[in-house]
Amino acid sequence: MPDNLKKIQSIELDMFKVFHDLCIKHSLVYYAVGGTLLGAVRHGGFIPWDDDMDLAMPREDYEKFVQISKDILPKHLSLFPNPMNLNILQLVDNRIRIKIGKIESNVFIDIFPLDGYPNGRILSYFHDKKILFLRMLCKLSMIDILEERDRGAVENLIYKLTKLTGFSALLDENKLLQKLHSTVIKYPFNSSDKVGNVLGRYRSKEIVDKLIFGKPTLIPFEDCYIFSPERKESYLNCIYGDFMTLPPVDKRVSHNIAIISENISDE
Repeated sequence: MPDNLKKIQSIELDMFKVFHDLCIKHSLVYYAVGGTLLGAVRHGGFIPWDDDMDLAMPREDYEKFVQISKDILPKHLSLFPNPMNLNILQLVDNRIRIKIGKIESNVFIDIFPLDGYPNGRILSYFHDKKILFLRMLCKLSMIDILEERDRGAVENLIYKLTKLTGFSALLDENKLLQKLHSTVIKYPFNSSDKVGNVLGRYRSKEIVDKLIFGKPTLIPFEDCYIFSPERKESYLNCIYGDFMTLPPVDKRVSHNIAIISENISDE
């Protein structure tokens, strides 16, 4: 494992331990999701080539954490919305700057909200399409700060045309974000049968029966424990399919990470 990756994983683990203890102290629910849960189940910790930590909280707990974060976080940690990814909070270590490709940031872990989803094929179909449409408009409205990454052919064409025509200048970013937010939270987590990270990268695969999340269950993660969904295998199967099979070596891709600066003298 590259030294930088190992060090960043260690920093993120320390950040997670603070987050975990605060959630216990303030009776907040969270779950390991995505690659973090996959790593916990398949590797007993981080996926060896992965630098991310993904956590999710039911919307009510998520909002409460936002409200109290300034009063409870240690001074070296802060909570920020991610300007390039909608519906994500980043718990940030203020002391350590990194560079991932062309992008500079602090070391962070992602925290996603879990929201409800409507029952019934027709309602869920239109809810999904409305969210996708609003999400696209929101991203087009902030096209100048979006990450450069590989997209599908149609998506690439839309983004290129938007840049060429200046269409994004006609879009009201704040109004679109408010509309998207009100749509995403329309169905409360507690009263819904289907829940998930509505704006997640795996889209409909992340919408699952609420019983799959169930009661948070402690499982080993590196040298500590992390809360997982009660039916963790069912969750992982929904997203990854045969999740215990390792990907081919050429698919085990790590980000090109460099540590730019550290300032931990105040610890």
